[in-house]
Amino acid sequence: MARDGFWPKALAVLVAALVILNLLFAFLAESITAAACGARPSATAPLSGTWLALSGDPSTYLPPAGCAMPVLPIRLADAAALVVLAVLAVWAGMVWARYQQSDAKFVADLRQRPGFATASEIRRHLSAKAVLRRAGILLTGRRNPAPGEVGWKVGRSRGLDVYVSIEDSVALEGAPRSGKGYRILISAILDWSGPLITTSTTNDNLTATLQMRRRRGEVFVFDPQQLSGIRDTLRINPIAGCEDPLVAVQRGTAIVTGTALGASATNQEWAAAAGTVLSRLLHAAAVGHRNAAELYQWGSTPALARTAVEILRSDGAPGWGDGLEAVLIGDEKLLSSTWFGVQAAVAPLAIPQIREVLQPTPGGPVFDAEAFLNGENTLYLLGSGSGAGAMGGFLSAILDDTVEVARRKALASPGARLEQPLGLILDEIANMMRWAALPKVMADGGGRGICTFVVLQALSQAETAWSRAEADTIWAAATAKVLLGGASQVAHLRDVEALLGFRERRRTQRSWHTQYAGVSTSEQQERLPLMTADEIRRLPQDVGLLTYRNRRGVLLDLKAWDERRDAATIQAAKRGTEAEQHEVFAQRYTRPTNTADAAGSAPAEEES
Repeated sequence: MARDGFWPKALAVLVAALVILNLLFAFLAESITAAACGARPSATAPLSGTWLALSGDPSTYLPPAGCAMPVLPIRLADAAALVVLAVLAVWAGMVWARYQQSDAKFVADLRQRPGFATASEIRRHLSAKAVLRRAGILLTGRRNPAPGEVGWKVGRSRGLDVYVSIEDSVALEGAPRSGKGYRILISAILDWSGPLITTSTTNDNLTATLQMRRRRGEVFVFDPQQLSGIRDTLRINPIAGCEDPLVAVQRGTAIVTGTALGASATNQEWAAAAGTVLSRLLHAAAVGHRNAAELYQWGSTPALARTAVEILRSDGAPGWGDGLEAVLIGDEKLLSSTWFGVQAAVAPLAIPQIREVLQPTPGGPVFDAEAFLNGENTLYLLGSGSGAGAMGGFLSAILDDTVEVARRKALASPGARLEQPLGLILDEIANMMRWAALPKVMADGGGRGICTFVVLQALSQAETAWSRAEADTIWAAATAKVLLGGASQVAHLRDVEALLGFRERRRTQRSWHTQYAGVSTSEQQERLPLMTADEIRRLPQDVGLLTYRNRRGVLLDLKAWDERRDAATIQAAKRGTEAEQHEVFAQRYTRPTNTADAAGSAPAEEES
C-alpha cells in the first residue's frame, strides 16, 4: 500500500528547493561581481548561478567589460549560503517536529474536529445575550443587568465569551494544581454580584479576592483553625437559635453529618442517633443560656450530660428531657456507639482557640444570615475536615443554616426566587466536610436563586465524602460540567468520552499488487469518539472542556485572573491582603527573642 500523494508532494518540494537555490546562487554571483567590477554580469543560461557554484566555470556568464568574475569569492559565498540554509532547514525541521508533538498542535487538531459546538451554537445558547434573555425571571425588578449578574463566565470559545446561566448548577473537575482557582474560581468570586459563600482549605482564593469583595459589601471570614492570616475573623455561636427545636434538630444533624462519622456509609445509623442526641444538647444549652465550653463537657462524657436532662425537663421542648435520659440509662453498648459520634462532633471544642471562636464576645460582630442575604456580602469558610481540630461539622452547620434561611426568604419573594441570588462557590468542599444538603441544593437550588458552583479534584473524591449514589446525583444535577486536564480515573474519563459523543471520519485506502495490474481503492466510514479518554487527560492548563445540558461539547480557552482588564487593581488589593497575612503569621509563629540571653552573649562575642 502506498501513501496517497506522497511522491508528487516530495517532487514539488524538491523542484521548489532547486529553484530557490538557483535564484540565490544567481543573486550572489551577480551581487559579488557588481561589487568587484562595478557592473553586473549577464547570465546566458537559466541555471548559470547553479552551474558556477557547482563547477566554478564562469562561462555561462558574460562578465563586465575589462573585468573577470571573482569566482573564488562567489563560490565561498555560495558554500556559506548552503551551510546557513542547511542549518535553517534543520532548525525548521526540529521546530516542526516539536510542534507536531506540542499542546498547540493537539488543541488545533481538536478545534478542527466536527462535533464540537460551532460559533452559532455558542452565540445562541451560551453567549452573554443568551443568558440575558432570562434576566427578567432570574433578577426580578433589576433593570439592564450585566451578563455576569445572570451567568457564570467559564471561558471563551471561537472568539466568544461563554456563559452558563446562574440557575444551572456547575461542577468543575480538575486534578490538583490544574489551575482551577487561578483560571476560573478567583474570577468567579470577583464577578459574583450578590451574596456569596465560598469555601476552601487554603487561603489562596481569599488572598486574591478579599479586598475586592470588600468594595462590594461586608465581608466575613470564619477561620477557626487560623488558616487565613486575617486579623478580624468572624465568631459564630453554634448554640444561637437552638431555642427553636426545629433549628436544634437541623443544626445537630448538620454538625454530625459534617464529621468523618457522617461521611461513613456504614455508620449512618449511629450518625443519625448521634445527631439526635446533639440536637438535645444544643437545645438544652440554648434554653439554659450555656456556652460552648459547657456544650463540650456534656458531649464529651455521658455522665455530665445529666445536667442537660434537668434543663430540658424544666425549660426545654416537651419530652426532650425524658428522651435524652432514656439514651443515658439505656444499653451501655448502644450508649457507647451513640456517644462516639457526639464526642467526635464536639471534639474541636477541646481546643481553646477554636472554642473561643465559637463564643462571640458581647458587642462583637454577629453574623446575621437574613441581613447577609440582602446585599453583595461575602462569607469565606476556611477549615479542614480532618486532623486536629477538624471543623467540618461546624462549617457544614453554618452553610446549612444560611441556605435554609435563603430557602425561606425565597418562598416569601416574588416568583419564589431570591431577589439577589445567593452564590455558593464550594472549593475543596469534599476535603472540608460532608455537606448532606449538597445533592438537593444542586438539584433544585437554581430555581430558588441558590446558585451552586462545586469544585472537585475527581468524582471519586465526592464518592468518598458522600455515597456513590449521592456523588452520582451531584454529577447528574450539574447541568454544566467543566473539566480540566490531568485526570487519571480511567472509568470516569470513559464516561466523559461517551458523554461527548462521536464523530464521523471517511478514510480512503489505495493498494497496488505486483501480480495483478491496476490499483484498488476502498473507502471506510469510521465512527470515532469526539475525544478519547487520553485526549481528555492531556488537555493543557489553559484549555477546558464544557458539557452543557443537551448541547454539544465546547472547547474553552481559559484566561487567568491576572490577564483580566482589572488585573492591576486586583494585584494592588492582593498585595494589601498579603501584607496583613505576613504580619499576622509573623506575630503568631515567630519565637520572641530572649533579651537576657542576648545580653549574656554580648561579652563572649566581644572577646572573640
